Amino acid sequence: MAGSMKKTFYYNFFPTKAEEQEEAKKDGSSSGEKQISRVLIEMHDFPDNQPPLLLKHTDPRGIIKAVSVSEIQMGILFFSFSETFEHIFRHWTLDEVNLVLSGYNKFHVLVKDVTDQEETEYRSDRIFFQRLQNDEFYILGCLDVIRNRYLRAGDEIGLAWERDRNGTGMFLFKLLSRSKRAPANIMF
Repeated sequence: MAGSMKKTFYYNFFPTKAEEQEEAKKDGSSSGEKQISRVLIEMHDFPDNQPPLLLKHTDPRGIIKAVSVSEIQMGILFFSFSETFEHIFRHWTLDEVNLVLSGYNKFHVLVKDVTDQEETEYRSDRIFFQRLQNDEFYILGCLDVIRNRYLRAGDEIGLAWERDRNGTGMFLFKLLSRSKRAPANIMF
C-alpha cells in the first residue's frame, strides 16, 4: 500500500510578480490590496507499513464519539472541520477532498460495519459524505447503519477512513459501547 498523504491548507498572502503586473494593468497602478487565497496541498506524512486500524481509544487515526439524539433522528453523523481534516481528509486523495470542498452535493462512500466478526458493508444513495453550507461541519449520511445497529443517544462509536489493498476507500464503523440511559422512542 502506498504511503498516505497529509493535506494542509496553504494560504497565499503575497502576490506573484505576474499577479502584481496584471493588477497594475487593470487599475493603472497597484492598489496594494490582495485577495488572500486558500489552496489545499498534499504532503507525505505516513509510513508505508501502518499497523491495522483498531478503532479503539488508543488509536489516534479514528474518531471516537457519542451519538446524539439529533444524529439518530436525522440518520447522519456530524463532524467538525478539525475532525474531518485530521481524521478523514488526510487519508483521501486530493481529488476526493476537492470534490467535497467545492460543494459537490453528496460524495457517495462505502461504510463497513466491523463491530461483529461478520462485517457488513453499506453502499446506497443514503450513504454519503457532504460538507454543510457553513464550512464548519461535515456529515456522514448513514441511516442504514444507524437503523441496523439500533443506535441510541449516548452510544459510543468509532469511525475511521481506511483503504483496502485494491485502493478502495471506506469508512470503518464500530459500535464501541452502549449508553446506560434508557432507549429513546424514536420512529423512522
